[in-house]
Amino acid sequence: MRSKELNSAGPSWGFDTKGRWPLSVCIIMLVAVLMYFCLLGGYPLADPDEGRYAEIAREMLESGDFVTPHLNYVKYLEKPPLFYWLVAASIAVLGENELAVRTVSAIAGLLSVLLVISLGRHLFGPRTGLAAGWIYLTSVQPFVLARLPIIDLLFSLCLAATWGSWWLGYTATTMTEKQRWYTLAWTCLGLTTMSKGLAAIVLTGLIVLMFLLARRDLSALRGMAWWPGLVIFAIIVAPWHLAVGQRNSEFWHFYIVVQHFARLAGDEHVKPFWFFPATLPFGMMFWGAFLFPAMAKALKSSFDTFKSPQTEPIEILGEGANCIFSDKSKDKGQPEAILFLVIWVIAVVGLFSLSKCKLFPYVLPSYPALALLVARHLNSKALDGPSTGWCLCLTAVFLIGIILLLPYAARHQDTVPYSEISGLVFLAQCLLSAGCGLVVFSIFERKMAIASLGLVLVLLMPVLGKSAGLITEYRKVGGLVKAMPNPLPADIKIAEWRTYDRSLGFYTRRRIILVDEVSELALRDTAKDHDLFFLEGENHVRALASDGPLLVNMRHKDWHTVKKWGVLFPVAANRTNLMVANKEFFALTALAPWPEEALKSPQLLLLPRKADGE
Repeated sequence: MRSKELNSAGPSWGFDTKGRWPLSVCIIMLVAVLMYFCLLGGYPLADPDEGRYAEIAREMLESGDFVTPHLNYVKYLEKPPLFYWLVAASIAVLGENELAVRTVSAIAGLLSVLLVISLGRHLFGPRTGLAAGWIYLTSVQPFVLARLPIIDLLFSLCLAATWGSWWLGYTATTMTEKQRWYTLAWTCLGLTTMSKGLAAIVLTGLIVLMFLLARRDLSALRGMAWWPGLVIFAIIVAPWHLAVGQRNSEFWHFYIVVQHFARLAGDEHVKPFWFFPATLPFGMMFWGAFLFPAMAKALKSSFDTFKSPQTEPIEILGEGANCIFSDKSKDKGQPEAILFLVIWVIAVVGLFSLSKCKLFPYVLPSYPALALLVARHLNSKALDGPSTGWCLCLTAVFLIGIILLLPYAARHQDTVPYSEISGLVFLAQCLLSAGCGLVVFSIFERKMAIASLGLVLVLLMPVLGKSAGLITEYRKVGGLVKAMPNPLPADIKIAEWRTYDRSLGFYTRRRIILVDEVSELALRDTAKDHDLFFLEGENHVRALASDGPLLVNMRHKDWHTVKKWGVLFPVAANRTNLMVANKEFFALTALAPWPEEALKSPQLLLLPRKADGE
């Protein structure tokens, strides 16, 4: 039977699930397209992450080597190549531009929203599925990472597909259906491993074992389609690993020991153990207050399920996206689904909390489960309860605080001159005020709460997109290079002194000479010419300046040294970067140097200028 209670449970919040499910999904996906693709190609790449992955993909296309990734023409064996391959394919179709580089993550974001909607429908019914997709879409961290060309969103998507498929296999009632879902889970696990390595296997094994132990059901391991699952997994994962290991003798030690184990205890990006649990509410932003009652309720339900696990299989009826849990009561099977999601969150957050190295994107795979748990909480009777009222009040106070503090923060930041963003600040205050009004209205009209909370981020989208563009103009090298003649003459050498901006190679389509900077390129090529591109000492910068046209990117703090040489002059500058060149460069490009006084401007953004002063 199709449970009437599940279809009608919870308030209507703007999407009608009675006969118009496709339309409701289309509305959410249309908003997702606007949020993920609006202005996506309208601003330069940001370093280090955007520049890194763009350049690796570009070099793959240039060299035709799709086995050994390279960054600045140096072996880069940190991660498997699935994301690089997809970005390279995007560049091949759309060209070498920012939109092509960012499109892969944006599409992964769209698929993630669709997956969360579908999984929510399978677990708790159509209304909760729609709410979960909306919550995931309008959470800040997934939104930001969907607009950045980095591996984490693809990794999160593949993990969610793996775990969702495994759950559907576990809850299937026929052996044929179990085999189909488990086989899909193995396939997705192979793709996940090809996106970020062994962490996919560890996380998946941890979640499956924790859940089966909690249900006292380890016998389910026997039916997990080990055949043909392992064969499919090996077909996906083994060819590249074997090929790259054969071509690069250092691969296995560097890839497994250094990248997967040494980083756990390394000194890079060190944060305390509690870092991820403390920052998760901020990653969900306007949904953050609801995370506490939702998790408290889910943990209580999980503890009760752990104390008294069901011994019989969890039944579902229906096919595909229409299947829901069946029972004489509407909640049969749902306690186990909640337990599975809680273990999902605990495994992801807990495992990465054990590592000393912590970055915000690491816990992105927990967000689909968090969205589902919050949606389940809000689509229950809790929406009309006092805890929801308090959460809405806290969110409104939080928004008011942002509105009041935003001008102060904008005036005291040192990235973009306030005169450039004063209009954006005012617009943001107006949009935040409108969002705050919606939240306050929802305190009295609870049926509008889910829609209203998500609309706050949707309203802010134009401001956030424009702000990203301004930040890259004033802090990143992309805008400075794009304003130069394109392409730069091949005779020009390009160097960086005491810094490494990865996008410089992408925009100039050549290898960058690094002076007093190795950065992440510690695994240098053993080719005979590597000493020409890894130099030490300022004397090498001076030597390069006397050996043909040269462009150097550096930080402003080193200008007092360079100007004494009298051979390098300012070409372009922003708040972070100073690009200088010798006379041969200016003669070849028909550009003119900026006077030193221009570098003292409080609104520092000097684009390259033509020799005639234009």
